[in-house]
Amino acid sequence: MSRKIIFDFLEALNKNNSKEWMDKNRSWYNEAKDEVVNIFDPILDELKHLDPRIVQETARKSINRINNNLMFHPDRPTYKDHFGIGFGYGKGLGDFYIHLGIHEQLIAGGLWHPPTDKLKKLRMEIDYEGDRLTEILMNEEFASRFELYQGDKLKGTPKGYSADHEHIELLRMKSLAAIWNINKKDMLSDGFAEMVLTAYQAIVPLLDFVNEAISDN
Repeated sequence: MSRKIIFDFLEALNKNNSKEWMDKNRSWYNEAKDEVVNIFDPILDELKHLDPRIVQETARKSINRINNNLMFHPDRPTYKDHFGIGFGYGKGLGDFYIHLGIHEQLIAGGLWHPPTDKLKKLRMEIDYEGDRLTEILMNEEFASRFELYQGDKLKGTPKGYSADHEHIELLRMKSLAAIWNINKKDMLSDGFAEMVLTAYQAIVPLLDFVNEAISDN
């Protein structure tokens, strides 16, 4: 089956975003989801070989629900316009994420919108180990691919920190996540698996920094 089915399905869903349409096209959805699984099962095997800490057993269990959470976001459409796949070390920790959408394709990782207690721990780690984080972000393997997400940042100064702190821009972050914007051509290419594996190796130091910061150990 061609990988193109993933985007063909998502484009059709986006134009007909309703439960009635999804119910009529459930088999098409399952075929598209199966193709995502076919792509990522061997990638997950390779990732777990590189890093046995990854807890996901199969790619199928790593795919996010395509339904939007309408209880908390009633203004959103019924279904998402993408497939999201996440690999990591356990619930609540920073993880590695691949987003395959009709408008956006990306590889990312880090800590996204953490609760207040974890954000506080993360800022403490940046305060103490900001130089280490800066080295991670400046590493060529990382910096040649990823950029820090800048859309979720305090305009002022976080409580307890000075405005002239050496790492004030990092302390202002409310998410510490890095993004590599790719495209459909990348995802449809024979080299996509290698791209994902290379990206994972480049972002692991950031994941380690985040997870060491928020861990209770």
